[in-house]
Amino acid sequence: MYIKRLPLGDVEANCYIICDEETKIGAVLDVGGFSDALLNEIKEAGIEELKYILCTHGHFDHIAGVKKLKEIYKAAEIVIGEKDAILTEDSDKNMADYFGAAFDSFKPNVLVKENDCLEIGSKKLRVLETPGHTLGGVCYICDEEKLLFSGDTLFKLTVGRTDLWGGNLNELLDSVEKLMLLSDDYAVYTGHNISTTIGSERVRNRYLRKKRI
Repeated sequence: MYIKRLPLGDVEANCYIICDEETKIGAVLDVGGFSDALLNEIKEAGIEELKYILCTHGHFDHIAGVKKLKEIYKAAEIVIGEKDAILTEDSDKNMADYFGAAFDSFKPNVLVKENDCLEIGSKKLRVLETPGHTLGGVCYICDEEKLLFSGDTLFKLTVGRTDLWGGNLNELLDSVEKLMLLSDDYAVYTGHNISTTIGSERVRNRYLRKKRI
């Protein structure tokens, strides 16, 4: 699977352009802003059909560019965890108002829950519910290629914050423990900063160390 990371938006959250190179069907994950660079990267990826606009959660810095991208790729379905759907229309709860950020509300097309499966050409993404950073945060997992899109649930050496609306530290730590059921060789594509692996986080992540003590 082709994967390209592109920091977007006011806080440069990681957006990922994904393409099944065999079928040329693709998706864009966490569109935190809209730019010509995003459109160029979609073309560079060789995507002939953009099937999904995927959201790991509903904070503004991960969804602020969704509406504009949908206006261009009208057939693409917007996907988000069912408990985070409220954040796509509420600039107070999704923190856009708090940070003084521009936000265009939208309605998602698909609300996903635990173990739902999304097909991107010949590839499949499995949905894992990972609340804690938000009420309805989800991760997307491709077991065939051993990769995980973790949003703001798991970062390199740390985890997402829980002091925003819908956040809960105990739930987040439970969600991170769920991710540790994956094998060490799963690559983790995070919502901010650089990628990591499950094996590295199992040993080095300070939140996991704290929970084991």
